[in-house]
Amino acid sequence: MYGSWSSAQVHAELRNILSVREAGNRAFRSGDYALSTKKYGEANYDILWLKGLRYANVIPADDWSIVEAITEMQYTTQSNGAASFLKYDAFSEVDDDGNEVCRFRKALNCTLVADEGLRDHPTLWKPSEGAKRKLLYRRAQAYEGLEGYDRAWEAIQGAHHLSPERDEAICGLAMKIWKVREYGKDGAEAGFVPMEPDFFFKPYRKEAYDRPGRCQLCEA
Repeated sequence: MYGSWSSAQVHAELRNILSVREAGNRAFRSGDYALSTKKYGEANYDILWLKGLRYANVIPADDWSIVEAITEMQYTTQSNGAASFLKYDAFSEVDDDGNEVCRFRKALNCTLVADEGLRDHPTLWKPSEGAKRKLLYRRAQAYEGLEGYDRAWEAIQGAHHLSPERDEAICGLAMKIWKVREYGKDGAEAGFVPMEPDFFFKPYRKEAYDRPGRCQLCEA
């Protein structure tokens, strides 16, 4: 149906997808989350279509730069889509059964779709640590919004583990989730945090000892 694509054709299509994602980025920066969500969705659809062409042997199977580029694009764009849903307060959708779907559920779905290929082919569709870290951070935010704090904790642990150095956003979210899991939502919101365990204050890397602040995931 599609014939055979050359590597140059695939990379040209990836550039087209990148331009759509960039349109989403511009909309996101301007606060137009309806438009950014739409553009990220378009880009994600095109990435999945392109990925399907590889499974169908339409695009070169021996060009690993294609696999790397598609995977990285998918993880980054799905992370962007999740971030957009998390900001999109006015989002409203009803599923086929008449149930309302909240923005946190849509954000979570973005992060789960990106991992489907990795679960099936962990070596083939392996993203960079940076892309995976960003995706896990968005997943933790989505689970937090859904009040799934155990899953949120699991996700933020994964993001923290992939951080080459202290990341204030990741550590801040980890602290927030940890307090809710330890003291309940009401206790955390009231600032009720009694004596925390020693590991709460340990840095993630030895070179971080001289940095202000600690988080409960930071380890020596």
